[in-house]
Amino acid sequence: MTNLTNTEFPISPPYSLLPTPRFASLLPDFWSRQANTPTHSFEFAPFGVPTQITTNRPELLSAARLSAGRFSQPPTPNPQPPNLQSPISLHLIVTPHPTPPLPADLPERLRYNGLDDWLSLSAGEWGHAFAHLPSRTAVAFLSPALAAETRLVSRYIVDHYLLNFILTEWAMLHASCVLDPSGQRLILMVAPHNTGKSTTALRLLRAGYMFLADGMALLRQNGKGFVAGGYPIGEVKLRDDVLALFSNYGGEAVQVREQRKTVVNLRAVHADRLAETLFMPQQIHLCLVERSSNTQTEIAPLSPAEAEPVLAANSVFWDEPARLAHNTAALHVLLESAGLYRLKIGTEPEGIVQTIAKLT
Repeated sequence: MTNLTNTEFPISPPYSLLPTPRFASLLPDFWSRQANTPTHSFEFAPFGVPTQITTNRPELLSAARLSAGRFSQPPTPNPQPPNLQSPISLHLIVTPHPTPPLPADLPERLRYNGLDDWLSLSAGEWGHAFAHLPSRTAVAFLSPALAAETRLVSRYIVDHYLLNFILTEWAMLHASCVLDPSGQRLILMVAPHNTGKSTTALRLLRAGYMFLADGMALLRQNGKGFVAGGYPIGEVKLRDDVLALFSNYGGEAVQVREQRKTVVNLRAVHADRLAETLFMPQQIHLCLVERSSNTQTEIAPLSPAEAEPVLAANSVFWDEPARLAHNTAALHVLLESAGLYRLKIGTEPEGIVQTIAKLT
């Protein structure tokens, strides 16, 4: 038997036995990490926060672009505050595993969970996602059937995580929001569903006001004032009876809770009347909207004590108050500095616009 030496058959230390690139290519991709490697990306800055969305399927970038249009963008040039430099990273990964056809009620089937700094979202066998709040990183694994639904991916995955990251620094209020024609006064209308705040915002838009958002107003303190933006920009959801009031509006039908609504793309009809960039209003008027059977619209002053519980019920809520200390602080400043009103909407459209125009 021949005695082999290191010279005849060199044997290097054990770590040299790790797979070489050529050898590794022959190994099974057990975790699918090779197949899931992102190959395409899209970048934008919702509310001034640098954001990169990556994916292993280029068609999913259409969901990223759709989401980008719903968030207020920084003005150009963009003076980024130092504490907004922490970027957002979202990975959208399509897995090859076959699944049944996507159910029509998938949004109602979504399940949300969280633990400490982690948030998860499950779409059952059609996908799952998780996010880490401090690092502003989220990963979503999507079935091909779910990935093909651009609107669902955009609204329920991309927007969901972007908002959760952004709301760690911005205060939020559920409201329909418009700017007066001068661009100096922000009108925030807060009300329960089906009260008429969306219709009122549209009537103001058609009367020359700038439309910010019909969903969320986001506020960030800046000295004694606020930087303001909205979500979703350029969209409004209308019930069929409200849609009938505006004959030139149309869009995609969606199910919202128990109601059928139409998502109207306002860029198609009012592209020049959308407030799409962050701004600093000189005045903010907060109106708690009520429906009235009277012809005339009425408005009356409101005390901070009367407005506070309504704001609390229409703001973001997490079960850890410390995480939203900035939200509470900003809303208290809003109560102290904004004009507060109770707005009882009458049945005469022109009277609504005339009444709100008198706010000073």
